[in-house]
Amino acid sequence: MKTFFFSLLCITNALLAHPSKGYEDISDQCELKILTPSLSERKTAKIRLENGLEAYLISDPQADQSAAALSIEAGSWNDDPNYAGIAHFLEHLLFMGSETYPEENAYDKQIWDNGGTLNAYTAPDRTVYIFSVNNDAFSTTLDMFSHMFTDPLFNPNGIKRELHSVDQEHDKNIESDGSRLWMILKETGNPHHPNALFSTGNAETLGGIPQKEVKRWFNENYSADKAHLVLYSTLPLEELKTKTAEHFSKMKRGTTSLKESPEKLFSDQQEGSLIAIKPFKDLRVLSIDWELSPEYVQNLENHSHNLLGYIIGGKYPSSLHTKLKEEGLIEDISSGLMRAGKNAGLFSISFDLTEKGAKHYETIIERCFQALNSIKASGVPPYIFHEMKTMATIAYEFQSRMTPYAFVQNHADKLINEPLATYPQKTLLPIAYSGEEIDSFLKQLTPQKGAYFLIASPELTNLYPDRKEKWTGAEYVLKKLPPETLAHLEKAPADAKLAIPEQNPFIPKELKLVTQNSGEKNGAAHKPKKLVDNQRGTLFFWEDTEYQVPEVAMHFDIHTPLIDGSAKSEVLFDLFSYTLVEKLSPTLSYAHVASLNAACHPSDMKFSLSLTGYSEKAPLLLKETLKHLKYCIMTKEEFELYTATLKSSYVNVGKSMPMKQAVELYNNLLFNNAPLHTEKLSALTALTYEDYLSYASHLLNECFVEASLCGNLTEQEAHNTWTLIHQAVKANPYPKKRHEKKQMLLLSSYQGPYKIPAQTNSLGNAAMLMVQEGQMTFPKKASHAVLGIALQEDFYDTLRTKQQTGYIAKSKCGEEEEQLYTLLLVQSTTHEPIELIARFELFLETYIKEFETSLPEGRFELIKKSAITQLETPPSNLYQMASELHALAYTHKGDFDRKQKLIAAIKELDYDTFKEDITTFLSRQNSKRIAIMLEGKPTEGKSFRYEGITAETLKTEGTYISLP
Repeated sequence: MKTFFFSLLCITNALLAHPSKGYEDISDQCELKILTPSLSERKTAKIRLENGLEAYLISDPQADQSAAALSIEAGSWNDDPNYAGIAHFLEHLLFMGSETYPEENAYDKQIWDNGGTLNAYTAPDRTVYIFSVNNDAFSTTLDMFSHMFTDPLFNPNGIKRELHSVDQEHDKNIESDGSRLWMILKETGNPHHPNALFSTGNAETLGGIPQKEVKRWFNENYSADKAHLVLYSTLPLEELKTKTAEHFSKMKRGTTSLKESPEKLFSDQQEGSLIAIKPFKDLRVLSIDWELSPEYVQNLENHSHNLLGYIIGGKYPSSLHTKLKEEGLIEDISSGLMRAGKNAGLFSISFDLTEKGAKHYETIIERCFQALNSIKASGVPPYIFHEMKTMATIAYEFQSRMTPYAFVQNHADKLINEPLATYPQKTLLPIAYSGEEIDSFLKQLTPQKGAYFLIASPELTNLYPDRKEKWTGAEYVLKKLPPETLAHLEKAPADAKLAIPEQNPFIPKELKLVTQNSGEKNGAAHKPKKLVDNQRGTLFFWEDTEYQVPEVAMHFDIHTPLIDGSAKSEVLFDLFSYTLVEKLSPTLSYAHVASLNAACHPSDMKFSLSLTGYSEKAPLLLKETLKHLKYCIMTKEEFELYTATLKSSYVNVGKSMPMKQAVELYNNLLFNNAPLHTEKLSALTALTYEDYLSYASHLLNECFVEASLCGNLTEQEAHNTWTLIHQAVKANPYPKKRHEKKQMLLLSSYQGPYKIPAQTNSLGNAAMLMVQEGQMTFPKKASHAVLGIALQEDFYDTLRTKQQTGYIAKSKCGEEEEQLYTLLLVQSTTHEPIELIARFELFLETYIKEFETSLPEGRFELIKKSAITQLETPPSNLYQMASELHALAYTHKGDFDRKQKLIAAIKELDYDTFKEDITTFLSRQNSKRIAIMLEGKPTEGKSFRYEGITAETLKTEGTYISLP
């Protein structure tokens, strides 16, 4: 007996001496290794808490910020049918305080004031929450983040107000053709599958929802055993493990297991049917979709969909894309897997159609099955699999440091799909080539099992709607394809002219760094070397010793007399860049698969050519691009097709969200190089084929090149690239004194405030207020930088969270042409633009009057410290660094000490000076203001507006009463 008690005492003492850690370590079975030298200190750990929560922890001493993301295996497919959209609604509510941190906007303010970013999204089978923040604020923010899931407040007043936000979010989507397609897919799908529910929710489905129902749904669906956490920080792994247990062990383990719907996503009426949808915008799209078997979707090691997507969606010679382009039927093609859930997925082949293609959509469907049957007949050669595996391996081994926010978001979303022990190997890497697996996948893609979604004007397709989708009002018709048509498609003869892509010439063979020296993270290391400065241009070079990745980022800004900011000039260049991409499409298709990309776009009275990706084959892509740059010629038939495409894109600007249309009006008013889409349409209509030929042949007769070459290349290679550019272009010098310059409208102290009213046929309104605040000096810029951080939370909290004027509420403190300005913007379906502008002014007036309350000195010091931290933190990766250096070299005229000057100014800034500057910037004494007031279509039952009427008319038409 004594022995028993002695043994029990020893065990008890042992337990007290070594208390439970609260978690177990999970052995890492992922065999992938990171080879990037700059990431050599990164370490990972995988743990599972006693409550079932799994965590993927990354310690990176060089992380520029810390971040966290938590994914819950509960999404819109878990909605309560009595409260459709509750999963999405709850996602909103979790941001509105916890019992530990009851202040409604405390979490948002903590993140924004500390240089961070936050968001969340609800997917069918998961909801993901993300934040990033400065490293020194991580611990406090993580604590606030964890309490969202352990003791959310669900304040009844907040529930009532946030309902308006969800309602306006739905309103925002009503005229989105992508959203309308998804809603029609849901409505015509299997009514017994939870996908049939209205996942966004609105005032009708969620109005009056009691607090107890919100809590009930949360408790039933948000449990630790359904949670997957990602932490990324400079902290050591052991400390991250401790914090994970400390903050998230309080999450309760669920009492119910995950339930997968046994039902199919698609319905019998969808399979083998054509669903023709009348678009809101000028769109022409054909999408053929197949629901894949759960067994296929669950098998992460089977990448057959990627192989087929590459072949069927490729733009190589003898591809389906090439054939359909030659026939004038399509503008573009894409193909791939859309993972709808852990066990559900759709494989899609999508075509952007020409008007001819919309009329002859049956031909495109037939060509598609001819291509599929050709692949079935020939098989997929092993070299395509090995190329794909090579690139997947390289992408992991030589990865760059992503922004912390994007990094944790990506992992938190994908963690759900793969066991933590092997993650991310199965997600990223195909294991072995299997012709049988590919054949099995192809057998799922039968005409009978496909759903055919056609988005185009009924006047083109001759398919007229006979019904409306319930929540968006989208009009469509569902038509079963005859059995004989489906049988014909199934046996469509393989097309001998269609071929498998050849071996990819852009796949790297031997990636290596040109220097092994590791640079120090200081300002001096971030000053590029000027190699050329003459009458033909300027070249800056920065050899990467910091990120140490085998990649390059090349930027070329090309000035030419034919780019002058006019509508005609803009249209001609749009046509030129579109043609360039079309001519390069086979090359770009191969290069993209090998993580090499080239782009061409207009940029402030010049055009920009950029090339990014792995350095080994970058010169090959540059040479191919330059071949077409000098003589970018098209045929008369191509001119007709390309101008039709541009016309649609211009027309659609006028059908975009009111917010985007307001920004277009603003840019057109403020700058001399931003013509309206209506002006571009007029210029396009007047354009002739001969006009384009003349433009393309003379565009580069004279030019001046501003270049920056950054990354894994030597100084000699930079010189060689510069020589290559000028040998290919063969242009005469374009003197700087003749360069067209971007100009900005500058209001004097005696001008304004002004209001610019405008109308749109889009749903909702937008109001935009611009306040000009004078010439940039570093002391003024310092105040502006601190203000910009504070305003983004304060304006959002007031106009969106508290006043619920709209789902979109944004602020920005910016600089253009060395002029400081502040922008405020709201899109709303409940408030008129004139009322929104009045609320903006009241917000600014209150902000100044109650300055010590809105921005007390303690918060000022915190934001000031955050602003300095952000400026002192180098860009996350090579591409961000290259963009920053290019802007400093040319936009800021070579002032590479600009950040250090601003840091010094912020350090010198005191509270009284800051308050004085902000009063000067924002008070009513500064009349340099322009209000863009865009009024759109009212939303039924939500519009509140005063109608103009004379007193006499009201007396005549009104009803007078008196007491009996």
